[in-house]
This record gives sequence, structure tokens and C-alpha cells, in this order.
Amino acid sequence: MRVSKVINNNMVAVAGDGGKETLLRGLGIGFGKKRGDEVDEAKVEQRYVLQDENLIRRFNDLPIDIDASIIDVCFDVVAAIKRECPREVSDSLYLLLTDHVYNLVERIQMGITFDNSVLWNLKAVYPEEYEVARHAVATLQSRLPYAIEDSEASFVTLHIVNAEMRGNMHETYQLTTYIEDIRDIVESNLGIEFDGDDYSVNRFLVHLRFLFSRLGTSGAEELDVGDDLASMIGERYPRARDVADKIATYIEASTGHKLSREEGLYLLVHLVQIFRSGLLSG
Repeated sequence: MRVSKVINNNMVAVAGDGGKETLLRGLGIGFGKKRGDEVDEAKVEQRYVLQDENLIRRFNDLPIDIDASIIDVCFDVVAAIKRECPREVSDSLYLLLTDHVYNLVERIQMGITFDNSVLWNLKAVYPEEYEVARHAVATLQSRLPYAIEDSEASFVTLHIVNAEMRGNMHETYQLTTYIEDIRDIVESNLGIEFDGDDYSVNRFLVHLRFLFSRLGTSGAEELDVGDDLASMIGERYPRARDVADKIATYIEASTGHKLSREEGLYLLVHLVQIFRSGLLSG
């Protein structure tokens, strides 16, 4: 294998099997190397294959003067995220996080701060990913000599979710906006404030996340449920039924997709569970 790009003393890029760009990591593997040199395979400790052509281009666009410590800690952090995350995470996160942290460090050095208050709800919508992101930020704080705020966990959560869904940042942010709007519908119509630690609330928010991911997909499983069950639940919990109807109207207006009978029933059941959790009655 021959070096196609020296990343730093401990990482190089090579053209791997099938021409796919492969990153090789190992102590001193890039020291004194230049493009075209043979790689000392005995020094290879880890391999990262970049499958996506766009990902390869974006990686090659990373500044050549990026601090080696940033790359090292970001790759270690992503490896930990992939172990801890409950869902599969794309290797795109290696690039996404490295690029993000590089720009974060530049902003810190220039005294530029971003208002991430618009991302506060990510903790509620993606509680598992947020917890993983919190650990990731703690590692960044301990290994990099910069004042990285705890609130950075929200941005890292966004990158993790993006890598999970194989989507893009706009789609992830749009999904979060939909869920936040529905949360507002529930709170304003029922006169409550969600408790972020309530199990029923968290299940409802997670359900919404996957409901939106299923909208418009073909081959979705259809369950044989009758209208009688929905009517019975709606009669017993009329406030939950009214809110469920408003949410269904919002989803159709926002996405162009009408909820199936099954999805409408599931939505109603989750709202009832919030009622029965003690937040509301009747």
C-alpha cells in the first residue's frame, strides 16, 4: 500500500481495496512519509474505510494544518460513540465530528459563540444519543486545551443522529422541529409542561421520532385494528382524542402525509399513557 495523503504522524490515507479510500492509524505510521511512499503495515493499528464518495471528497478537503490532537481525540470519541450508541452509527461520523470540532476550536480562538438554545429539545427527543454525546464532550474537554462548553452536547447529538439516519443535517433538524411543534400542541392544549424525566413522555417523543421516519415509506406493516377500539379509547379520554386529531392535522399539513388508522391509534394510546402517568386525569 502506498500513501495517498499524510494526515499526521499517526494517520495516513491509502487507496484500499476496490479503490476505496482507507485511513490507517498507528503510532508513527505517517512520520516522515509523503505521497507515494510505502506504508509500514506493521504499524497499522486501525483501519477506517470511507465508502461514500462524497465523504472521501469532504475528508480530502479538510485543512492540511488541522491539529493532530483534534483528529486523534475525535477518532477516539467516535469509536466510543459507536460502542455506546444503541443504534448503528455510520463511519461518516469520523469526518462530521472532526470537521465540527476543528471549526469549534477556531470559533473559540476567535471568541465567536453560537446560541444553541434552539437545540435544547434534542435532549428530550433523543435522550440516548444525548447521553452518549455528553460523554463525548467530557472526553473532548479533558483532552483538548480549549474551553468547550457542556452545551456542545446538543451539537454532537445532532451529528450522531445524522450519522444514525444516514440523512443530512437539514433533515435531522426538520424532524426535531416537527417533534417540538407537536410537543407545543400537547402542552398548550392540555395546559401542562412535559417532565423530561417522565417515562411516558419520553416514550411518546421517541414514538414521534420513528413515526416521522416511517411517513411515506412503502411496505410498512399494517395491523388489523378496528375503529371500535379507537372510538372506545376516544370516548373515555376525549381530551387525548382531540389532541391526537390536532397532531394528525398538523402532520398532514406539514408533510403532506395522512396518518394511517394504525398510526392514529398508536398516537392516541401514547397520549392516554401520559394521562395515566399522573400528569393529567380524565
